Formats: sequence, structure tokens, C-alpha cells
Amino acid sequence: MSAYVRAVRLVNFRNYAGATALLSPGLNVIVGENAQGKTNLLEALAFVVAGSSPRTPNDSEVVRWGESFVRVEARIADGEHERRVAVGYAPGSKKRLTVDGAPVESLARYAAGAVGVRAVTFFPDDIRVVKGAPADRRTFLDALLSSLRPAYARAVAEYSKAIQQRNQLLRRIRDGLSSKRTLATWDRKVVELGLELLAGRAAAAGPLDEHFGAAMSALYGPQKASVSYSHSATPEDYAEALREAHGADIERGTTSVGPHRDDLRILLNGIDLTTYGSQGQQRLATLALKFAARDYIRNATGQDPVLLFDDVMSELDERRRDYLARCFLESTQAVISTTNLRYFEPGVLRRARILSISGGSISQTTKSSVDNSR
Repeated sequence: MSAYVRAVRLVNFRNYAGATALLSPGLNVIVGENAQGKTNLLEALAFVVAGSSPRTPNDSEVVRWGESFVRVEARIADGEHERRVAVGYAPGSKKRLTVDGAPVESLARYAAGAVGVRAVTFFPDDIRVVKGAPADRRTFLDALLSSLRPAYARAVAEYSKAIQQRNQLLRRIRDGLSSKRTLATWDRKVVELGLELLAGRAAAAGPLDEHFGAAMSALYGPQKASVSYSHSATPEDYAEALREAHGADIERGTTSVGPHRDDLRILLNGIDLTTYGSQGQQRLATLALKFAARDYIRNATGQDPVLLFDDVMSELDERRRDYLARCFLESTQAVISTTNLRYFEPGVLRRARILSISGGSISQTTKSSVDNSR
């Protein structure tokens, strides 16, 4: 069996002063009214597995109001072994990442499997991956690849910095403060890092397309669904395209060519879902992308990632709920939040661990009380 999270402890995380959740392999269902902490518990699980939140880039936002630090600890079951991991953060200080008490200095290494398990998350706002800007789709793709290779994560960060510095230089040249000749150095740096990103994305595009098509077929129907990578410049033409854009880039003060301008095209029967898809189609496509990410990680590592899905059942019909429930039961571990246990069949709930959330307090609901609540 792949690794899974056996227990998680939250200290000063969002609305939790202190709480512990015990989890099982297979399906775990978190139930509670809105604004009680279900989403925050899922976020905390992602936080301790990946070292950062999938909901915000600002770590200080997860610190409980009025407190000075946050800490999330987890026990990871991996066969006969158990690994203890923790993420601690105090605003103004460096984040502390530990595995079995030993510090992990690199967030990229921690996020790329140092804890022994990876996670695929779904939050309702993730629909922006399909309906939002190209940057949202690039972030999805880069986060997936970064979870597998620390070197890719470092290249993403270094490329972003190089683009910012090149843009600053472009504006200085435009304002007569620097010479155009100085662009050559930053062109080489940007191309070197950009080609690393393009190589990683190109290698992922084909498998993702295959996994996405299969997931959409199960979730939506037999219509042809696809994901393809859209270049602003191909790897072969990248350096030349960057040089040819010098004049326009200087005038605008921004770099117009490179992987930071690329996109994923998400199609259903040849129709671009970003532009023309309905809300329902976009939501199903987002779910399909998440399952494609799961399958990509599974094939790359031989291990199932943990699925952390927030309020995924509420807008689906019965057929799709049943399909997802089967997927979750067959997963190494899935932690799913809901406001209503009736979204799950009784037979599904009898095979699941049920956690009840109220006001930042976590309790386990017995199977008999689950059955009686229905």
C-alpha cells in the first residue's frame, strides 16, 4: 500500500486553537455545517504534506487570529514504518520543516516527497484552473511537476526572478538609463532556465492529455476531451524569438516570449472550455484535471497521492457522486468534506471513517450515529 496520513495535529491553524484528527486509509469523510473548519482541516493536511498552503501564497494568513505562530504535525504511515513530519511558521521568521525531527532546509525538497507522501487537492475556487487566466493553468502544471522534482521547483523560482530582472532592465533601457547591449546576458539566463521549464512541461503534456481524456470520459461522457500545451515560442525558436522581440519588449517594459506566456488549452469536442465552457463543464474539467494529476503522480512515482477534496459532491448528480465515491474508496487515502452525508450511499459510509467538525473541534462520528442521521 502507498503511504497515507495516519494523524494530523493542528496548533493555531486558521480557526483551530488545537485539534487532532485520526485518519484511515481509504475514504475519510469530514462533515459539518459551513464555516466550522472543514476546509481549514483539508488545507492543514496539504500544508503539512507540501510545506505550503494550496489556498494562499501568504503563510501568515493561516496563523490563527491573535496568535504568533502556526504548527501542523502529521504521522505518515508507510508500510511497517511511520514517519513524523511537521511544519512550523511564525511571521517574520523562516518556516521550519522537519522529518522525524531532522530539519529539511529546502522547501522544494520537502514538497517533492521528503515526507513520503504527496497530495492532490480540490477546492471550489480551483475552477479558475479551467476558467481563469493562463497563469492559473501554468501554476497548476508547475505545482504538479514541482511535487515530483525539486530541481524543477528551483528552476521555476529562478526563472521568475530572471524575468523580473530582465523586465527591470527593459524599462531602464526604455528610459535611457542602460544600454541595449546589456540585454544579451539576461537573454542567455532566461533562455537557459526557460528551456528547463519547457522540457518538463513538454514531457508532461502527453500523459496529462491521456489521463484527462479518460477522466472526462468517466465524468462527462464519450465526447473527445483533450489538454494541449500552447507555446509562445517553441524550444527550437525560443532564443531567436526573444531576440526578435527586443524592440517591442523595450517599448512595453516586459518580456513577451517564454514559458511565462504559455498556456494549457483545455478542449471538449474541439471547443475551448476556458472561453466557451459552461460552469458545469468547467467544474467537471477541473475535477478531471485533478484526477489526471493523480494518475500522473502515480505513474511517475509508483505511489498514490492522498486526495484532499473540499465540497466536491454538492453540485454533482447522483451518477457522478457514485462514480467519485467508488474512486475515493479505491484510493490509498481520500479525505473529502461535505455538509450533507446524504451525498454518500449508506454502503459507502459504512466503509469510511467519519469526522464531525463543529467550531474548530474535531470528533469521530460512530457508524451507528451516521446510519441514524440518515
